[in-house]
Amino acid sequence: MALRFSDHVEQNARPLRDTGSLLIQLDSVADASAFLAEFKREAGNSEVEPTAELTNEGYILRCSYARGPAARSPAPNRIRIAAVSAAGLHNALLRIPDLLTTAAESLSTDLIPRPQSVRVQENGAEVVIADYPSFPIRGIVEGFYGPPWSHADRLDVLRFEGQHGMNIYIYGPKDDPYHRKLWREPYPPEQLKRMGELADTARENFVDLSFAISPGLSMIYSSEADFQTLAHKLESVAQLGISNFALFLDDVPQDLVHPEDKARFQTLAEAHVQLINRLYDHLKSLSPKNHLTVCPTTYTNEWGNRDYIRELGAGVNSKIPLDWTGAEVIPRSITVAQAQEWGDYLRRKPLVWDNYPANDGDPWWLNLDPLRGRDAGLFAATQGLFSNPMNQAHATLISLQTVSDYLWNPRAYDPEKSRMHALVSQYGEDAPILLAPLLRIFTADRGDGLIFRSIFQESWTPVDVPAVESQLSRLSASIAVLRGQRRFEKLVSEISPLPDILRDQLARVRADAAFKHLPDGKIQWDREGDLLKASRVSGSLVLDGDFSKWEPGTWYALNTNSQIVDGQDLWKGPFRFSARVALAWDEENLYLGVDVTDPELYQPFSGRGVQNGDAFRLILDAVLPIATGPGRLISVFDLYLSPGNFADVKPSVYCNEDFFPLRSRPHDYNQEIHATWKKTAAGFSGDVVVPAAFFARQKFAPGEEIGLSFEAQKVFPPKDPFEEDPARIVFSSKEETLFPVESQSPATFQRMKLVDSPSGSRLGSQVF
Repeated sequence: MALRFSDHVEQNARPLRDTGSLLIQLDSVADASAFLAEFKREAGNSEVEPTAELTNEGYILRCSYARGPAARSPAPNRIRIAAVSAAGLHNALLRIPDLLTTAAESLSTDLIPRPQSVRVQENGAEVVIADYPSFPIRGIVEGFYGPPWSHADRLDVLRFEGQHGMNIYIYGPKDDPYHRKLWREPYPPEQLKRMGELADTARENFVDLSFAISPGLSMIYSSEADFQTLAHKLESVAQLGISNFALFLDDVPQDLVHPEDKARFQTLAEAHVQLINRLYDHLKSLSPKNHLTVCPTTYTNEWGNRDYIRELGAGVNSKIPLDWTGAEVIPRSITVAQAQEWGDYLRRKPLVWDNYPANDGDPWWLNLDPLRGRDAGLFAATQGLFSNPMNQAHATLISLQTVSDYLWNPRAYDPEKSRMHALVSQYGEDAPILLAPLLRIFTADRGDGLIFRSIFQESWTPVDVPAVESQLSRLSASIAVLRGQRRFEKLVSEISPLPDILRDQLARVRADAAFKHLPDGKIQWDREGDLLKASRVSGSLVLDGDFSKWEPGTWYALNTNSQIVDGQDLWKGPFRFSARVALAWDEENLYLGVDVTDPELYQPFSGRGVQNGDAFRLILDAVLPIATGPGRLISVFDLYLSPGNFADVKPSVYCNEDFFPLRSRPHDYNQEIHATWKKTAAGFSGDVVVPAAFFARQKFAPGEEIGLSFEAQKVFPPKDPFEEDPARIVFSSKEETLFPVESQSPATFQRMKLVDSPSGSRLGSQVF
């Protein structure tokens, strides 16, 4: 093989006489506009219009072939590469191996990803490939929860991106403390050094390393000191040669929290607009090459405040891309129409944060499917797309290669063909056969391993223990086949813990006393054993907050270690913190009598802030029939009821709606939920009334069941004013650690049955 470099395109250069040799000629292009015009001529029939931005990473390949009886190889004997940038030349060179093994007549169908244009001359002596990406921004975001990738993992992924035409890597692991929880703290020197190594490796692979920071859990948006801290943090990273930055405001409170912010801003969006624009201006003042992208607090159609996103879109500088995950946080599909609708809110095309193939919600599951369900024309309605990968860095490369193929040319993308190509190119010709058992287990919607979900997600359906054990054996066997082969070493290292994780979970489920063992070997959650009962009220109640009226009847005690779901090591006994709760009803209302032993009451907050003070929590599903499986429901309410502090802080009711679908009607919880609180010698007591109208029904009837659980929490005053999650003790009415109550999974709620007369309960109720 010979290489020839030239400063201009040599139209009449002769190929080598030796038909068994290969000449690669690299032609640098000085006139970008002329190059773009040539693209338009060559790729005039492409459905993706060539633009200066796209063709900057593009290339034109002219492949010459020897024809006739003297030709000894179907491969080209001369390849001329024309590109306007180093990135374009790099992308062209990625094509060379396939050009040498693919016949000229098959180049238009067999190359993966398929080029935008392939033109074969009639005599087959020359093939012209004009190619460029469809999406201008293509890459990944290390934005998942759970253990971040290792430094070696990141280096491998950066090299992988360079090998597959991706151009951005956004560094933003949620559990890197210096990214999120300790965002005010500078990176230690050793970690900063590793960040510099990432930046260097990214540049070597034509990838733009973007550094993301997530200050929204504790940042005071109106604080000059906080802004300067944020600016200095980014400046320290910029010194590493990083010029791309991301501000993550996702998964933070959806309204203003701090008194200083409430005094200055009318809305959260106003605070964010001020912060984003000021940070953008600051970064541009440091260098015109600096860029900023933002993930807003509302980033999906699934939930969030539409007024927030409209105000943000109207106020944020139009040059700043704003992220969007699709119609759902983890969408099955993303359509052009959905992107256009969201773009109307943003007043710009959205930048897609695609939560595929992320598995941080289910780290025992491998998403090995190819990317599906993304419209072929999505590139026209968005600024780009980056993928949120799995916790397992090397296992995720199989799916990520299909993402890269889609992003380069979605019009020609074939999911199955792309995954097959990924398996072969990463692990060899026999990889599809060797990995087939693993793929059968971990296939979305129809994989054999879907049975594993039954031991991680509570539902009313039985757990087929024999089927789980069978799939566990198959999983172990499939990993054993790969073990010992060097090419699978990193993959096996990541997935080999899965069988033990699954076996341990199955053992916990089988040993849990809350499950009934069925004759066929299956087990099922014993819903009757976890039943709450509310007694019918006869006559009228005096709702004065005094618990003494409930004492003669049935009440539930929260006063043992087994009922603590958070802060067991902090609990000093029932005389320091415990609770009693009575449940009752009549045709018009549900009633809860609450008595909390809490001699050191701490509740300086109202509204949203009551979550960080002493409070009573009521989680309920207001719609029948009761949910039997996981999933966010519009009918679920996650209520925090605060007694105040019996001094300057008044009682309040707050409903946490941050990650729930939009309500069909707005609620004024302080008006609809009636609570009367009374200070006691040991703490506080109260009467809570939830009317039938709150459930959108006229009345309650005996025998009805409501999905309901409750908690009592004691918070300890934080020493650090910026502490995001102060120490607390939380008692739960559901005495279950395997499937604790999750407000976004109503199948985990207990059932409360409306009965005509008092009755006992296995939860430790006291009958007097």
